[in-house]
Amino acid sequence: MLSGDTGRWRCARALIGAALAVVAALALAAPGAQALGLTNVKAAPTDPRAGAHSDFNLSFDFTQAGDDVKDLTVDLPTGQLGNPTATTQCAESAMDHDACPADSAVGSTTTVAAIGGALPIPITGTVYNVQPPANEPARLGIVLRPVGNLVLGNVYIIIRVRVRDESDYGLETSIANLPRTQSGIPIDIRSLSLTLNGMLSNGNAFMVNPTTCTPATTKVTADSYASSRPVSATAQFTPTDCAGEPFQPGMQIAIDQPTPDTVTPHSIGLTQPADVGGRAVSHVRKAVVRLPVGTTLNPSLAPTLELCSDAQFGPQGDPNVKCPAASLVGHVAFDNPLLGTVPGDVYFGRSPGDPYRLLIIGRKAGVTVKIKGSVQPDDDTGQITTIFDNLPQVPFTKFNLTFNGGPRGVVVTPPACGTYTGSITATPWSGGPAQTPTTSFGISDDGHGGCAPKETPTISGDVSTHKALDSPTLTLDIQRDAASRRPSKLDVALPEGMLGKVQDFPQCDASKATRGACPANTRIGTVKTVVGSGPLPITLSGDVYLGTGTSTAVARIWLAIPVKVGPFDLGTFTLANPLTLGRTDGRVHVTAALPTAFKGFPLGLRRLQMTIDRKGFALNPSGCDPRSFDVGVTAVDGTQGSGSGPFQARACDALKFTPDVFTSVEDPGVKAANSQPPFQTEIVPRATDSALRDVTVLVSAAMQPNPAALSDGACAPAQLNADACPASSKIGVAEATTPLLKNKLTGSVYLSDTGTPAPDEEGVELPYASVFLKGPGVSLRLDGELRLSPNAGRLEAHFKGLPDVPLTDFKLSFYGARAGHAGPFTNVTDLCAAEFAPSDATLFSQAGQRSVKQPVLDAAACRKGALVRADVSGLGSARPQALFTVARSPGSRSPFRQVTLMVPKGLTARPDRAARGLAVRVDGKRLSKKHWTLSRSGKLTVRIPGRQGGGRVLVTARSGVLVPTAGVRKMARERMSDLSGARPVPLKLSVYTTETKGRKAKTTIAVDGRP
Repeated sequence: MLSGDTGRWRCARALIGAALAVVAALALAAPGAQALGLTNVKAAPTDPRAGAHSDFNLSFDFTQAGDDVKDLTVDLPTGQLGNPTATTQCAESAMDHDACPADSAVGSTTTVAAIGGALPIPITGTVYNVQPPANEPARLGIVLRPVGNLVLGNVYIIIRVRVRDESDYGLETSIANLPRTQSGIPIDIRSLSLTLNGMLSNGNAFMVNPTTCTPATTKVTADSYASSRPVSATAQFTPTDCAGEPFQPGMQIAIDQPTPDTVTPHSIGLTQPADVGGRAVSHVRKAVVRLPVGTTLNPSLAPTLELCSDAQFGPQGDPNVKCPAASLVGHVAFDNPLLGTVPGDVYFGRSPGDPYRLLIIGRKAGVTVKIKGSVQPDDDTGQITTIFDNLPQVPFTKFNLTFNGGPRGVVVTPPACGTYTGSITATPWSGGPAQTPTTSFGISDDGHGGCAPKETPTISGDVSTHKALDSPTLTLDIQRDAASRRPSKLDVALPEGMLGKVQDFPQCDASKATRGACPANTRIGTVKTVVGSGPLPITLSGDVYLGTGTSTAVARIWLAIPVKVGPFDLGTFTLANPLTLGRTDGRVHVTAALPTAFKGFPLGLRRLQMTIDRKGFALNPSGCDPRSFDVGVTAVDGTQGSGSGPFQARACDALKFTPDVFTSVEDPGVKAANSQPPFQTEIVPRATDSALRDVTVLVSAAMQPNPAALSDGACAPAQLNADACPASSKIGVAEATTPLLKNKLTGSVYLSDTGTPAPDEEGVELPYASVFLKGPGVSLRLDGELRLSPNAGRLEAHFKGLPDVPLTDFKLSFYGARAGHAGPFTNVTDLCAAEFAPSDATLFSQAGQRSVKQPVLDAAACRKGALVRADVSGLGSARPQALFTVARSPGSRSPFRQVTLMVPKGLTARPDRAARGLAVRVDGKRLSKKHWTLSRSGKLTVRIPGRQGGGRVLVTARSGVLVPTAGVRKMARERMSDLSGARPVPLKLSVYTTETKGRKAKTTIAVDGRP
């Protein structure tokens, strides 16, 4: 039963009626008696089974009762409860006239009392369920009826019932300030026995046993007028049969607006039946509430949220809560047999070690219920798990939490259509096994089962300068419609030819990047994101860093975004975005696999703005045709969408296009006619020139194609797309060098089946040649058409639509004859014959410029001395540029000790400018100035340090180190109108080499100087 605090004696006629009120265990004694005592306390149900609706019997005796009992309190065991709603409640006015309805009776009592010194006599009575005032949960009333005592009449007693809400939520019954005498006649109470009914005449249950099988203690406390020290005594019983105690929890979830990614009120209920099989179900000791995966906290809650501390929430039983208004996140309702529906509020709080807490308070009829729950969102998925532990041993049929909706609401629905299931793992006080009920709900676009997903992202990009090959500040802006699904993956493709100079800048190691600790010198820009659901998403800003690459990425773009919103500081969110090149177009792709949540809060990316402002990092394309920024989005439910934004570079006509083309046979053992030599074509563009777009090479008529090698074993389309071509289709290797990458790109050349040439192209169709170029994070595929040209049956190779990527060297090497395989070419004349015809090469730039070359075959078997190449341009100006390469002959096994170049006649040297304008590299490493000298006569001497010498010397001259004579400059200017470069300025270069073994040689070559 429950609590109360005052007793009222109502006698119809005489003092004896007051004595009968002893039912509440009163005792009045004559002055001078010894101190009041309690003995023979007994308290136990008739049926001790846990949760049984058994009569509860209480009895005790007083010793030295003449000490004048003042107050009497009975504390029932935790969980020993009564249900005041099980019967009609009697009004006090009716009880005062012994007019309570029969069905309001809930028990009986017998009091043994001595009246005015006479022998003790038993007095019986009835216990009624009395209607309490608004500020009390329940009251009991007792009517004592002395047998045959028509003079004294009935005695009426009110017992207050209180819930121990400051501790265990058990019941306390009490009577206070009992009268000592009535009309001067003392009353001496000797004993009291009380029975509260388990089952009532109306078939309802009133009393219920605790639902845990641990000792249950009843405490009786009596206080007297004569003593300042109350006396108390206890009695115990232990409930039995917890194994048979029923436990049937259930779960309910109700959503106001069951549409995807919506901030809306959510109601979560834990339910229980009142009885199963005539026994009350076990009270819930612990509840672990798991909302469905996909139902998450709303990040937009944070900016205006305030947290309630434990001190503000107050101790258990204190109805005064001082939580900030901005910490209120919902409401609660308990359906309890004692109090009915108890309303309350839910606050968001925090304590050390428990950063997300629910602080729940309910108030009704003078009772305060306080419960604390720990909210534990999953770091990776955002799934919300809330744990309520050590719940009070009180019955309820429903415990319902409702979280606020609105733009700053607490909970967001799952991001996609489907059926979602939540669960509660409830542990009973009975000690029985935990139960995990579940419940499901549907999410749909129209709230009624219809689903129409869409992804309509938009992307725009801008640069600070549109000039071709300039280095701009780049800004990207990607947005998604609020009605679309949350993205799980983004693939951003920059316009073809817009690149990043990843090898020119420091890179952040992944171990630092994941901690948000990248050095400042790896920063390349800023980022701003808008995340969340509903109309009030939040904005977060951070920095962009360049990170080291992987086996599948050229580099990584790291986002580091501090996440501090409102009272939450979640640390720094970091995201690696691999940077790769498109397989066929060479476009830069930045891919982001977006996690579902960060530290429990869903991301729900709505907008991403990125600015790359590191000076010199970004590079504009070298082609000025219209191009685009593109974004592809994959949503959490697999829905895909794409968007594009325009881009176009300008001033491409100001770029140069001066590539060189070389053809060679690098096998010194192949020379004779009708052999099948390896054949290499090398194109040497300049990184500062417009990049190659189309290349057509008409191979020398003296190098005839071999049909047997070109007609069989082509790689099928499926094999080609899977990069799984058979070895029989491999006909060569390829190599490319770009200043953007640290390592060369290398790969294989295959005969392939990629399509049919246009019908108006003349010649005999052959299989295509597909070139694979690979490096860390790069896998380019170039498809070239091979044809037997009607022009003397010469082999023509045409590669078109090449990616807009700056190259400094591209080599395509076809195999010669191998074991079991014929070579693609047969030379019809001796490789050293003077009549060996040149090849014809026509090249177009990304800007549309055209260059025609006629490279003469350079055969290793025919070489004398070193291999020397030279490129001189800008002869019409005062500051020409020159590139000289000296490499040892393939037939030589000894590296160089010293290399001397004699500057071509027509050029004069300026040693005073050599320090800043001349660079010498040996095998790729720059040589210090102390190892070379340049004289005014034009003699450049390179002394190679170390015992091993060097195999390749590269000399670059700029900044006016070499100056053309007046005659050469005049000739160059006269020929500058010939943009194809077909009319070069003839020069001659002599090179002297000394090998480590002492052999010396001289090589002289003709140089086509370009105006």
